[in-house]
Amino acid sequence: MKKIFLSILLLFFAFVASAQKNKYLVDEYGNPMHYSVANKFSKCNIFLVVDSGTKQVIPFEYVNNLPLGNIVLLKGATSIELESRVQKDSLNFYRYSIIENDSVVLKKDAIPERIKYSWGSGSILPNYVAVDLGIFNVVDKKIEIQIFRIDRKKAVTSVIIYNKPILAPRLLSFNVLNKNSSQNIKNKSSLIVDEKVRGLRITMKNTDFNMLYSVIIENTDAHSSAMLEPKWKSIEGTDMIIGDIDVKDFITPGKYQVSVYPKTHTYAYWKDNTLARNFLFTVEKPKENFFTSKDLLKGIIVGSFFGLVSVLILNSRKKRTAKILAQKSQEKEIAKLQLESVRSQLNPHFLFNALAGIQNLMNKNDIDNANRYLIKFARLTRNVLDHKELISLTSEKTLLDDYLQMEQLRFGFQYQITASSDLDVENIEIPAMLLQPFVENAVKHGIAEKGNDGKIEIGFTAQSTDLILSIKDNGSGFDVNHDYEGLGLALTKNRISLLNSIYKQNQFLLDMKADADGTVIKITLRQWL
Repeated sequence: MKKIFLSILLLFFAFVASAQKNKYLVDEYGNPMHYSVANKFSKCNIFLVVDSGTKQVIPFEYVNNLPLGNIVLLKGATSIELESRVQKDSLNFYRYSIIENDSVVLKKDAIPERIKYSWGSGSILPNYVAVDLGIFNVVDKKIEIQIFRIDRKKAVTSVIIYNKPILAPRLLSFNVLNKNSSQNIKNKSSLIVDEKVRGLRITMKNTDFNMLYSVIIENTDAHSSAMLEPKWKSIEGTDMIIGDIDVKDFITPGKYQVSVYPKTHTYAYWKDNTLARNFLFTVEKPKENFFTSKDLLKGIIVGSFFGLVSVLILNSRKKRTAKILAQKSQEKEIAKLQLESVRSQLNPHFLFNALAGIQNLMNKNDIDNANRYLIKFARLTRNVLDHKELISLTSEKTLLDDYLQMEQLRFGFQYQITASSDLDVENIEIPAMLLQPFVENAVKHGIAEKGNDGKIEIGFTAQSTDLILSIKDNGSGFDVNHDYEGLGLALTKNRISLLNSIYKQNQFLLDMKADADGTVIKITLRQWL
């Protein structure tokens, strides 16, 4: 009887332990998942644990409008647990607040006191403790956590956890901003951008999470785009907000599409087309003005007058010119930093795909090909991780050769890389890894299933002063106007947009054509030679 009682008791405790463990969303080992949700530049850390019914957890790595904080999108969550990891002797230096739905204060400058776990002196976090910041119901709620050290009160780490349905932009309208006025424009309107135009104003219905909404403005004729995060402002006395686009983003004549959408993914350039709202307009070339004799005489008189006045204001104009040049230089440096950020995201994406190829061969027990793949991967890795922004056409060809030879081991296709004889391939340089994502797309989604019948042709040619880079495959093609979720292709489009903001005299033009017989990608580097 005593043995039966002990068995029942053990089963009971095992059930309780299992229920306790499985109430959380767990990792592959059955341990509760701890999501790090504080920005990497923050001075404080915050970790999040969610209940097992949670369908989705998306922590954003960085948000421009929230410099020391993150956004976490949840779906289907019921409750969350929050914790921070700090040195045990520093607990009294920290304060934290919890705000629900922007108005209900659940905690106000509280001192973290309840310790969940302590690390020993010989562990990876010696003398650190995990402090409990509380358990909170998050059903259809927005929760904001603010934490700071009392000796750094201005460096407040803020994390917003959002567990509500995300809505598409509503009641959208667009106005052209002139120097002293604004004018509403309808969808598919045409306008002339002259010296009076300052920008484009977007108006939409206020949400409880405005910083989530971004804008992409795309010149569909030039295949160029810019990703923007407007500083949304409320219109006093209304339930509407406004955000502005600078005129420099649509000054070139052509057809434009403006997409307003909520960010629902870690990467800001990724958009859910079901939640995006688009607006079309055309920028026309300014009309030429022809002067009469009377106008010409007036112009001479006015010109003479301003010629005299210009002597007095010359010094002021020089200072203004210097200021403008300094601002343009700063904008170029910012674009270079953004370009480096895109490059840093493109490299691990490429390396991850290459490692997946090695794993695929090993899973097939194709050890010889896996070894050959790994040897080429080693040299390729050195080239990819090299932080040179510009490399020679010869180096680009070597990188593509290594990559395609690796993929040949898996898919058995044929390829050819050629350069016209009038190109100095050793001394002509292009941005590193400019072609690789398109080549990877041709392999994975074009000719992978064709085996030995698959073919890729890559060419470097000159056309007057333009350098043309082309990639052709005989795959089944794809809809070039569709926004795919492929990370490498999205990053490369963004990178071309940033390159155009730096090399303004040498525009990068991307042209994609596809049909049932294959796909042709052409990148033209204007006046590059």
